[in-house]
Amino acid sequence: MARVFLGLGSNLNAQENLTAGIQRLGNDFAVINESPWYRSPALGFDGPEFINLVLEIRVDDGLSPEALSQQLKKIEMDFGRAANAVKYSSRHLDIDILLFDQLVGEFSTGNGTFTLPREDIWRYAFVLTPLLDIAPDLICPKYQKSLSEFKENIQNQSLALVEN
Repeated sequence: MARVFLGLGSNLNAQENLTAGIQRLGNDFAVINESPWYRSPALGFDGPEFINLVLEIRVDDGLSPEALSQQLKKIEMDFGRAANAVKYSSRHLDIDILLFDQLVGEFSTGNGTFTLPREDIWRYAFVLTPLLDIAPDLICPKYQKSLSEFKENIQNQSLALVEN
């Protein structure tokens, strides 16, 4: 089974959509770990704050990153995401593959390309912090260094723990 980390976020009816999204993902994959949830301001546009978290899942070895990405996009669309959604906009449910085992590179789907590991990991507190909460000893497959070493990149970013 492949070890995968997903970043989830929402700023539209966030707690309800994230809860339902996690349940939906649990129907399709083995959910191993769920991080605490964090609030952060909308990034790149003026909108409601987001709630973000990270899930660790296991997927069958035969499932490629491209096939997983397509499956996740379908789930997002089932939750109301438009196929042509603007990058920086409100989301009912946003699901990104952060890490897929030790894979590094560009991957193509019918919806475009994506990079693994996802560069948001070392750019944004709302991705790195929950990832480190559930996998503090994780090594970045691209740079071969501990993800905790990227903390200095996010020191000045606003983030608040959600009390469930």
